[in-house]
Amino acid sequence: MKTISPHPQDAPMTHTLPTFCGKDCGGDACPLSAVLEEGRVTRIINNPAGGKYLRGCWRGHHQLEAHNAPDRLLHPLVRVGPRGSGQFRRASWDEALDQIAAALTQVRSQHGPQAVLSLASAGCTGALHGTHGLLTRFLHLFGGCTELTSNYSNGAASFVLPYLYGDAWRQSGFDAATLQVSQMIILWGANVLETRQGTEVPMRLMEAKERGAQIVVIDPRRSDTVAQAATWWLPCRPGSDAALMLAVLHVLFSENLADRAFMQAHAVGMDALERHVLGLDGGPARTPEWAAPLCGLPAEEIARFARAYAAAKPAALFPGYSIQRVFAGEDTYRLTAALQIATANFGVLGGSTGSINSRLPAPRVGSLPIQRRPHTPSLPILRWPDAVLQGRSGGYPSDLHAIYALGGNFVNQGADVHKNCAAFAAVDFAVTHEMFLTPTARWCDVVLPAAGPLEKEDIGIPWLGNYLLYKSQIVPPPGEVRTDYDIFCALAERLGFGSEFSQGRSAAEWVELFIQESEIPDPQDFRRTGIYLAPNQERTGLAEFSANPQRHPLPTPSGKVEIASPRYAADTGFPAVPTYQPPPADPRFPLLLLTPKSRYRTHSQGSNLPAVRQRADDALEMHPADAAARGLREGDRVRLFNPNGAARLRLRLNAEMISGIVVLPEGIWFELDENGEDLAGSANLFTSTQGTAPAAACIMHAVGVEVAAG
Repeated sequence: MKTISPHPQDAPMTHTLPTFCGKDCGGDACPLSAVLEEGRVTRIINNPAGGKYLRGCWRGHHQLEAHNAPDRLLHPLVRVGPRGSGQFRRASWDEALDQIAAALTQVRSQHGPQAVLSLASAGCTGALHGTHGLLTRFLHLFGGCTELTSNYSNGAASFVLPYLYGDAWRQSGFDAATLQVSQMIILWGANVLETRQGTEVPMRLMEAKERGAQIVVIDPRRSDTVAQAATWWLPCRPGSDAALMLAVLHVLFSENLADRAFMQAHAVGMDALERHVLGLDGGPARTPEWAAPLCGLPAEEIARFARAYAAAKPAALFPGYSIQRVFAGEDTYRLTAALQIATANFGVLGGSTGSINSRLPAPRVGSLPIQRRPHTPSLPILRWPDAVLQGRSGGYPSDLHAIYALGGNFVNQGADVHKNCAAFAAVDFAVTHEMFLTPTARWCDVVLPAAGPLEKEDIGIPWLGNYLLYKSQIVPPPGEVRTDYDIFCALAERLGFGSEFSQGRSAAEWVELFIQESEIPDPQDFRRTGIYLAPNQERTGLAEFSANPQRHPLPTPSGKVEIASPRYAADTGFPAVPTYQPPPADPRFPLLLLTPKSRYRTHSQGSNLPAVRQRADDALEMHPADAAARGLREGDRVRLFNPNGAARLRLRLNAEMISGIVVLPEGIWFELDENGEDLAGSANLFTSTQGTAPAAACIMHAVGVEVAAG
């Protein structure tokens, strides 16, 4: 395989090269520069070619902590102790690859290729080195596998949005630059200063605040976004967002603030929704007074917000993923669309459709082809451990005997840690590529040392934005580390499809081909600056439909947004009209657990790093009133528990959140004691694989728990 020299021979002693970290963090491709001094990377800075708005975050700027970590894996490992014990020995590449090839071949010959579970995720993103695409390509050439559908991020929203917009849901987002004309920005469960949801979003948001836009943040706690950006904070009880949305609609309908001409032209089902909201379908009127005890906000405040929202033109409703990671989370995104239609902010410049904000196409660029095999069995990502443990007898499409995990710390990050461990214990063979001995790696039979972001040339495709990034291979991989691509090339050779996998190309040759197939007009300038900006940086999703719905109908049965969807009702058995469904409650577990992101980790990446642990200072947060009712004080060691698991961790009191909830950031690596209780505080000890209905998407917020002295 050909490689790219990290820097020319005549390069100055100190120079910079364009890069990006490629983490699945709500940025994916932030323009960065690696500063090299005498061939060694000394720091990561913002790439000046990104200008004022495209800037990295702490995670990208501090990726050297992972690159240089003393516990980084530098050699292949083969398990010698029980699975999960972390007992491995060093192996040669030949031995490790031979063992993987033999194990996969045996499973395929005895049970068929569908017995291999493709546990693929986006821990690394990029046109070539994206982990999800590489594993998918490899296993389909291997003969097939059982795949996962949907994702942990936005499974409920992605399930329901096609019923609203048809295939046009993929073009229903908006560029962050359009926020410069928004008069109101509603961040509904969107903590964008920490989760970002687009590289450009934080700077555009702060600029909007500076020019006087109203920034409304709906969040049960005083997040960084509330503290730094909000001009109006509505602390809503988690899981009750749909109730609040219905109450806002009640004010719009009952006070004649809704734009009925816009509603009629652009949507079907708004009349049925109005009857539901006004209580004309046999249920209660969804008034602010009805919603107040559910969401914990005064009725007067709900009404005041609804009137301000109706008066603001244009208003961008920016829904976060948190509001659909709850019981019945599907209906929240149906209602955000309804709100934007009712206020005539749908698809207009400075407004939004109420959809996932990143749903816009990136510039054209080549990608690694995947020849998918027909009739590949699949199952919802949330249910992968159930499928392993139950197989066909439990209604799943395959009996699974091997797991190939890549790009995700599934044992730690999948719902129900104990079930995840049991699933890995049950298979005949498990393998992963990793930089560190993560909880998932500890449950594998073979662990291969994987290259980090600075060690791979690639093209970056942003989570949101009309641009592309380039990074060279800044430095060669250390030790015996290899890229995922090179690992698969070597493994494919052993399995008899090496030429089909690589097509005779090195990684560098694939990247060159992708650039040739792209719309980039000047490849040399792209490699030099590290960025290509497409001409239109202010796109508004579904703008043509919004401006002229008759000339540009949506690909739905009606040609309009289907707020009430008979097709949804027929397919799922759930109501055609979106509504609020109260979650089941267990009085034994009265507190609602929130599992927000950390600004210092990308999910669980970095949980092992001292620099991250020092800054994250993870603890269980609780309102002082809830602590006092349980006889607990600041700094106490407490026991957090529910039917799925228990953890012992330090308590931190926080008066800037609503009572009745506790907060534990997701991504902490679990450390189980002899009783199976966690001593670190991994949030997924408490989550379940039951999920939402009908999407079978994850529920990671408003999970019932209790806290006691530990």
